[in-house]
Amino acid sequence: MVRGDLSVFPFLSVMQMFLASGRSGRLSVEHIRGGQLWIERGEITHAEVGRLRGDAALQCLSSLDGGNFTFEAEQRSEQRTLSLKRDSALRRMLEDSEAWTPLLRAFPDWNQRLRFTARWNEAQPVTRGQYRMLHLISDSASIRALLERAPEPPRAALETLRPFLMAELIELI
Repeated sequence: MVRGDLSVFPFLSVMQMFLASGRSGRLSVEHIRGGQLWIERGEITHAEVGRLRGDAALQCLSSLDGGNFTFEAEQRSEQRTLSLKRDSALRRMLEDSEAWTPLLRAFPDWNQRLRFTARWNEAQPVTRGQYRMLHLISDSASIRALLERAPEPPRAALETLRPFLMAELIELI
């Protein structure tokens, strides 16, 4: 078993080490955006973050900038939602990580909730996709819970909501 702190050893460096080693096992990360990721001989085969699976879960894990990790060798997943070899996996996680930067500035704490502000009015024009995301706000327990129920991948969901946050039509509480 290998343990560490992602504020000391960045997530992408940890992933590079495990993917390059050719080892198989489960990487678990304790963090509000954390979850589990399975690696088999240098290939990512499955990822889970709460109710998210596969690509959506890997996208969340790529946003990690902290948390504690544990790697348990020879742990295999019963599911196979991904098939990403080392180089393509690292390239994709790097691209995802960079794309998260402005979203994590806008939505820094996924334990927070969103609510409509007094500036919101029912005549506000929205697209169908925006409506689906905004509809989730009224009963969301937290940003993480909202993203687990969102019809879009996590990053796209927050990109949909960010303009409403910047326009002060919704707020973090």
